[in-house]
Parts: sequence; C-alpha cells; structure tokens
Amino acid sequence: MVRGRDTRLVDLDEDDPADDRAEDGRAGAGRVRRGAGDAGTAGTGTAGTGTDRSVDARTAGTSDADAPDDAPGRTSSRRRWAATALGVVVLAGGLWTAQAVVDARERARLEHVREIPGAVVPPPAELRVLWSAAVPPPGADGRHDPRTFAGLRTHPDGATDVAAVDAATGAEHWVLPLVPPPAERGAEVFRVGSRCAAADGDRLVCLGSDVTLPRPDGGVGADVGVATVSRVVVVDAGSGDVEADLSARSAGGVHAHAFALTDDRVVLVGLDADGTSRAWALDLASGRQVWDVALPAVQETSTLLVGADTPWTLPDGTVAVADRDGAVVLLDPADGHVLRGPLRGTSAVVVTPRLDGRAELAVPRGEDVDVLRADGDVRVPGRLLEVTADDGSLPDLLLSHGGGRVHAVDAGTGEVRWTTEALLPNGVAVLDGRVHVATAGELATLDGGTGARLWARDRASRVWSNGPVTDGTLLYEPRLAGGGADRPGLVAVDPADGTERADVLLPRDVWSAAPWAGRLVALTTDGVRVLG
Repeated sequence: MVRGRDTRLVDLDEDDPADDRAEDGRAGAGRVRRGAGDAGTAGTGTAGTGTDRSVDARTAGTSDADAPDDAPGRTSSRRRWAATALGVVVLAGGLWTAQAVVDARERARLEHVREIPGAVVPPPAELRVLWSAAVPPPGADGRHDPRTFAGLRTHPDGATDVAAVDAATGAEHWVLPLVPPPAERGAEVFRVGSRCAAADGDRLVCLGSDVTLPRPDGGVGADVGVATVSRVVVVDAGSGDVEADLSARSAGGVHAHAFALTDDRVVLVGLDADGTSRAWALDLASGRQVWDVALPAVQETSTLLVGADTPWTLPDGTVAVADRDGAVVLLDPADGHVLRGPLRGTSAVVVTPRLDGRAELAVPRGEDVDVLRADGDVRVPGRLLEVTADDGSLPDLLLSHGGGRVHAVDAGTGEVRWTTEALLPNGVAVLDGRVHVATAGELATLDGGTGARLWARDRASRVWSNGPVTDGTLLYEPRLAGGGADRPGLVAVDPADGTERADVLLPRDVWSAAPWAGRLVALTTDGVRVLG
C-alpha cells in the first residue's frame, strides 16, 4: 500500500521582516528592552503586569496612543499577504481547472474508445511499456473497457481466477479464485471449462470447471475424467462482489465443460459417463435449472475434429452447439428443444467470434457457407471475415471473402450488396460507413455502401494478422525498423483518404502489438507487455 505524506500545518507570521527593519530604523533605542521572563509585547510601549523591565528615558511616558506610527506598515503587510494568498488561491484554482480539463478530455477519450468495440486507446508519439506480466491480462468475451482488464485469468500452473486489474498500471483491484491447479492426468486428456463473458450492467458471468476430456484421437466414449469443480459465478466487474455462485452440475450429476450466455440464463454443456452430450440451462436470478436435454448422438464413423461439444449464442439469441463431429445443433434457449439439426456440411462448422461476445456459425456448402439463423439461414459467398473493430455504421452487413473478392451480404435477406477484388484478407474494420480491409500486402478502404475502392496503401509488415488497428479515429499500420528508422513503430493513417498523420515509436525490443480489450499489448516469449 502506498502511504501518503504526512500533512504539516504551517503558521504564517503576519509581520513582514521588512516592516521590522523599518521599525528598527524609526524606534532605535526607543524599543522596549525585555528582561528575563518578560511577558510584554515588543514595540508596543505597553508594560506588562507583574514583570520587571527598564524603559529608555526617551520613551518613558509613551502610551498606546503612539502605536499608530506602525499602523501603515502593518496594514501594508497585511494587504501584501492577502494579495499573495489570493494569488495562491487563483493559481491553485487555475491548476485545478487545467487538471479538470485534462481529466475530462481523458475520460472523453476513453469513453470514445469504449463506444467502438475493438478500438484501442490512442497511442502517444512514443509508446512505452506500462507494465508486464507472465500471463495475458484478465479477459471476458464481449467486454471492452480500456480502463480495466476484467475476466478470466489463467496462471502458469493451470489455476484460474476471475480478476480485475488497472489497465494502465497492472494493479489488482480484486481477485476471485475460481479453479485450483490441475492434477497430472497424462497426455491422453486435456483440461477445458473456464471462461468468462460480459453481461449487462458491467457484470461478468464465468464458468469454472476442471473437467478433463479425451483428446480428439481418444475415440467416442473415452474416459471423461473426474471433475471436482464445476461452478458458475456472477461477479460485479467494478467491485468484485459475487452476486451468485451456482453449481454448474446438472440435476443428473453431469459437470459442465462449456457454456453460452443468453439474456437471463446460461446454457451449459457436459458429457456424461457414457460419452453422451447433454445441455441444460440455469436461471441466473434464481439459480434454478430450467431444462435438461440430451443432444443428438455423434456419428461414430466421423473423424472427431474437436474434443468437446461447445455452445455459442447466435446474434438472434439462438443457442448453437458445435458438435465434436463438425455438425451443429440449434436449440431454443427457452426450453432446450432442438430447433434444427444436426446440420452437417461439406466440412466442419466454422465459428467466427463477434465483438459483442456472440458468434456466427456457418455450415460450409462447397465454396459458400450457410450462416445460421433460427428463422432461416443466409447463404454467403466464401467464408466470413472477422471484424476487428466496428462503430455500428454498417448494421446488418455480413462481410466474407471468396474467389479473390470481398463480398458484402445483407444479413437479413441474403442479398449480395456489392463485391470487390481483394487478395487474402485477414480481417476488416468498419468505421464511419467505410470498410477497411487488411491483406498480406496492403490496407484498402472500401465504400461500405457500394464497395468502391477509395484508397489503398502498401503494408510494411504482416504483424497485424487479425485485421486493421484503430482508435476509432485513425488507423495504425506497422512500420518496422529499417529504411532510415532505427526503431519499429506504427504509422497513423487518416481513414478518409489514407494520409499519414503521425508516426508512433514502439519500444526497441517490441516488434509487434495487438489490441486487447482497448489497449495495445505485446506478446513475447517472456510474457505480456501492456503498452501506452
């Protein structure tokens, strides 16, 4: 804990030393000379009671009526002190006002970033390492707040907790232990389960589970392992207060290994002892289990692609469970009945996470995919692109890539609004009605309404593998050391026309950085460095 400095009270003497010197000049020997134990007041000419004192003959007989000789000096002194005090107050007020303006601007800047999912805090001209850690900062699906990292954190020994840390300093605000370190179980199984998602009201909903599952080559019905912890916690991200701590074990005794968050409940999925996958739902307000269903059996002739069935929440609120054999089942979160499925495509279902914590699930149909909805799928050319930042200016638009082109598809009707050439894009950002497409060799900006190519620039590096980086106002492109520059850095680009607006230096030993919940974070072999 940092201790503040002790406060010292300073008594300011009203008498100005200059006045004393002037008085010395006027009074000379006419000043009262004090003896030992004198209780009188020097320079007043008034004798104290009950004391011995000698008085200069020239001052004998003087009285308090002579005191006005000093009054002008004392009045001037008091006025100067009053003026000085007033100046101090005005200066302090000015400094307070200036600091208030700075604080207001900082709050406005952070609020602007919070309003644009995927955006990062505007970097200064020279980025520095704010703090470092051995593991990535806490995180939760759908949470985007550059002031505080909050959510699940996994430690090197495999233990997990839910925590909140100051994004600028790394100081812990609070910590909630979730699952202890795992016991060694060999290479044939792996641990799954712990995850957090953001809910309304700055709450976190987290599943903690030490379930171990067979690896994909373990075969259907392989040993699931013995779970000791399976819990759902609802935590206030600001205070760390636990609003609910619920069992994540079904009424039939199945431990959950994955979950999907809906509006007022959490849908859990687990494997029972014979390998049958089950889904059940808990009401977050009461903790009551509201339904429990067995999921369709996995095809034993299929090649297992993943080790666990995983539920996701679609944009329309439907829960989709991606099966271990690559199929998908759509469930009604109200009662758990199967709406559709198992749906199987020409290859395994493709999951594309969204910035709001939900996900798009698409079933491949040859060169195209069917993006799933409860009331009807949307056929999209190629494969969906991940949107890394989105200000909401192009709602209900699905962006995909296929056949060397980027396609914009109406998410409601499936109509292809436009298509334009782009080679191997790895992500897009949507800002102010424009689509910024990052590829291996260039950053291109397209008109979101027509797909017209507005401008493009060569990319100096491929370090941004997951799409463009933005603070909501400017785009940031990597610039490596070399070509006259001795340090790696970022080039700030105006998204309207591609004009370079600023150059940002990275720390000398940091060669790449990526967004993490509103901040730029460098991942290294030694751990994580938060930049700012």
